[in-house]
Amino acid sequence: MNAPDEPTTQASPPPALGQRLNDFWLSIFFGLARRTPWLLKLSRPLFVSGAWHAASSMRHAVRANLRRVLGAQASRAEVDRVGKSVVASFYDFVCEIGANHDRSFDELLSRIVEIEGKEPFLAERKNQRGAILVTAHFGNFEVGLAAMREIEERVHVVFQRDQQSRFERIRSELHRNLGIIETPIDDGMASWLALRDALQDNAVVMLQGDRVMPGQRGLDVPFFDGHLSLPIGPAKLAMMTGAPLIPVFAVRVPAEKSKSRAADSGEVRIVLGEPIEVPDAGAVESATLAVGRAIEQIVDEHPEQWHVLHHAFVEDAAE
Repeated sequence: MNAPDEPTTQASPPPALGQRLNDFWLSIFFGLARRTPWLLKLSRPLFVSGAWHAASSMRHAVRANLRRVLGAQASRAEVDRVGKSVVASFYDFVCEIGANHDRSFDELLSRIVEIEGKEPFLAERKNQRGAILVTAHFGNFEVGLAAMREIEERVHVVFQRDQQSRFERIRSELHRNLGIIETPIDDGMASWLALRDALQDNAVVMLQGDRVMPGQRGLDVPFFDGHLSLPIGPAKLAMMTGAPLIPVFAVRVPAEKSKSRAADSGEVRIVLGEPIEVPDAGAVESATLAVGRAIEQIVDEHPEQWHVLHHAFVEDAAE
């Protein structure tokens, strides 16, 4: 299968000033999330309002995405209301990354109120052929990993390495605490071979499926009122190993539906979809289309939890 180029052995260049400033503020942000989460909760409305009005490129991108997701009938006020909720949801996600660093495995599991599709998933796992869990930049991904780690002995998560990012370092530490095995996709063919071996040994591989990363091949699939470019790598990996693709999403439970009725309850519902088979090369496209439909369905139900702050649709990419 096609994979990113093999990495070079050159040393990484020193972080640019912007990256150093970004890491500085993220360090403060994560420190507050771990030590004084109440302060971040109080600051949330101010941050969301400030980001929405000050970051014009982000605002325009989120609006463009939501016009297609919500449909032509959605008013400007409705688009902006959901758009601010997208920013707020992303803010909550970043806060949770910092707070989860010091939470125990059991504390993370206590946030899960339901695993929808668990029994069919366990029945499929009896086939002992591995499983490729495909998710999206959606909801609370890290709690979803904890849910899978409770069920599975070996969970590999695929990610793009960014050694200069404080965010990635914090997240990697969280993965280690959960016993998650990280596989950097930018190791090229070596990464794909490692994933192949893991699946053939009946492990679970979890990866993002709603964004094409540099070096990956994508397929433009119908998505709401437009098209989204999805990576074909997951389907090709399934074809190569015989493992099924299984959509999975960690959905934050809205306050009005949570057991505590608290806006910051942190409750999460895990949604496991039906297995998608990829028996041969001819099924790669149809499998990728099926992944797109699964992502579309969950985004349709909870558009505010799709953490995409750039132009996501192919038709808007040039803007």
